[in-house]
Amino acid sequence: MAYLRISTHSSVFAAPLPMSDALANIDGLLRLPQVRTIGEQERFWSTWRDVAADAGVAGGLVSDAYLVALMRENGVQTPWTNDRDFRRFDGIEVRDPFA
Repeated sequence: MAYLRISTHSSVFAAPLPMSDALANIDGLLRLPQVRTIGEQERFWSTWRDVAADAGVAGGLVSDAYLVALMRENGVQTPWTNDRDFRRFDGIEVRDPFA
C-alpha cells in the first residue's frame, strides 16, 4: 500500500505513476517465486507493542513498527529499504538496495 500511495502521489513526484501502472508493478512482483505476502497473526498486537516499546515509537515511526511486527510474526529478518528509521529496531538486518 505504501508503494501505491507514494508512487501515485503528485506531491511526491512531478510525474506520478498512473494507478494502473503502479498496480501492474505490484502484480509483477507478486508473480515472482521469491516474493510472498505476509499478514497479521494472532499475537500481532502483543508483538507490535513490544516492538514499539523497545524502539520508543511515536508519530511517524508507528507504521515502521507495524511493518517490523509483521516481519517478526512471519519470520522475515531482512528488509531491503533506504529508510534509515528501520535501523532503530532490534532483531532485523536492514539492507540498503542502493548501497
